[in-house]
Amino acid sequence: MIAIADTNALYRLLDPRLTGHEEHKEGLAAISHLVISPMVLAELDYLIAARAGARQALTAARFIERYAATRRFEVPAVAAHLSTAIAVAEGYADADGGKGVGLTDAMNVALAAAYGTEVLFTTDRHFRMIRPLTGHKAFRLVPDDL
Repeated sequence: MIAIADTNALYRLLDPRLTGHEEHKEGLAAISHLVISPMVLAELDYLIAARAGARQALTAARFIERYAATRRFEVPAVAAHLSTAIAVAEGYADADGGKGVGLTDAMNVALAAAYGTEVLFTTDRHFRMIRPLTGHKAFRLVPDDL
C-alpha cells in the first residue's frame, strides 16, 4: 500500500511517549511505500526541534533518511504539484469554520492524486471532509482505518 505521510503521524511514530505510538508503528508496518512531502519534513523538523531540541530533530531526519535510502520512504519534489495543492486549498478555504486547509495538507492531497492512492498516514480527521482527487469516495486514514 502506498500512503502519503502527514506531520502528526510521523511525530507520533517517532516519539514512543506519545499516545498512539504503537498504533502508528502498526500502521507503518501495513504501508509498503511512504511518500513524505518536503513540506511535511519541514513541519516535523520544526515541531521536534521546538519540543525536544535540535538533536532529536536530527535523529528524526536520520530515521527518514535511512528509509529513503532503501526506497521504503520517498521524498519527492513538489513543484509540479503546487498548482494542484493551491487549487485544493482554495477549494476548502471556507472549511472548518473558515480555518480552511493549509498548503501542507493540500499538498498531501495533491501527492495522493499523483501517486494514485487514497491512503494517508495521519491522525488529522479533517481529511475526512476532503474529497480525494483520485475518484475514491474518501481518504483512508492510517492507522485509524486499518
